[in-house]
Amino acid sequence: MPGDCPALNPSEIDALLSQPEPPPSLVVVPDRHGTGTNALVISPPRALAPSFGPGSCARHQELARAAGVRSRVVEVPSLALDVDTPDDLRALAEAGEVAPRTLALLTRC
Repeated sequence: MPGDCPALNPSEIDALLSQPEPPPSLVVVPDRHGTGTNALVISPPRALAPSFGPGSCARHQELARAAGVRSRVVEVPSLALDVDTPDDLRALAEAGEVAPRTLALLTRC
């Protein structure tokens, strides 16, 4: 999971991890655009190699198909917003008080 998701809610991560898929499996958590990947749950961990970057949501699903690994996409609201661009920072500011420490830092800069 990348470290650029300031709105992360630990209870949503707990819920994601509490429903494991039988191995071999892949759970892809997409970004807010539905094209990138903000988290992966891979079981077993070496079932496939992650491939982050533009278009990674579809790429992870294709890698799973090619490897014979069952996959599913799960939207996790607090992981949808990552901060890669100025537009992402604006979206974070518009989201309200979901990441107060990050927002406080941004207002000081």
